[in-house]
Amino acid sequence: MSGRHYFWAIVLLFTSCVSFFQRSEFKRGLDFYEKGDFLEASEYFNTYYVKHPESETTLYYLYDCYHKLNQPEKNFQVLQQFVKLGSKDENVYLNLFHYYQKNARYRDLYVLLTELKSPMQDKLDEYYGLTRGLYAEIVNGAFGVKERSDPMVFAISHGFLPVFPDNKFYDDDTITQGNLIILLDQLVAPSYPKKFFNMKHISNRSFIYLPYMRLVDIGVLGFNPELNPVDYATISMVVTALENLKRGGFIEY
Repeated sequence: MSGRHYFWAIVLLFTSCVSFFQRSEFKRGLDFYEKGDFLEASEYFNTYYVKHPESETTLYYLYDCYHKLNQPEKNFQVLQQFVKLGSKDENVYLNLFHYYQKNARYRDLYVLLTELKSPMQDKLDEYYGLTRGLYAEIVNGAFGVKERSDPMVFAISHGFLPVFPDNKFYDDDTITQGNLIILLDQLVAPSYPKKFFNMKHISNRSFIYLPYMRLVDIGVLGFNPELNPVDYATISMVVTALENLKRGGFIEY
């Protein structure tokens, strides 16, 4: 997905927060903010936040100040504080996801994805389609901590993605659930599943039926009787599978 910046509205309930605004640092920060002096405002807001680390309202103001001052690294630090507070604002995670991608911080990206729970996990699945490029970045974050190569080069050279005859990467191609089953199956040793299950959209004669049963049998994927191979795979599906591959000792780096 293109570098899209997600903004949220700052909503303050002045009438119910009188005692809150009586605190000098926040009040002075608000005065400078309303005057358009965002540098001075950010200093007061930051001072106040150090003393009141539970205040999400202050973080919203700090984020907006740093955005207007074009200080992305400080924006990133504010987003991390939101996460530590367990923020329910989906834009926090969308912005953090974008920041990690833009700055090639794939290990941090992967850690964020492993720690996400519903409904935030569902929001990322909704906003970001799983392309070959994103899959490579996630794989790099999961296994390429010491690697410095391009994510696609890493993924292809380590067998996570196939090489096309024309040697092109096709980063923007979207991965379907059927594609993902084949990709994951190539990472494990051939084995015969102990059990087989009927499925709604996959015939037991399909070329992906045995690979899927194998991945279910060894605990890489959970069984979904309604899995449709033509549907797009999701970020959460990939992260869960990679974590299971690591825990099961199928892949070691």
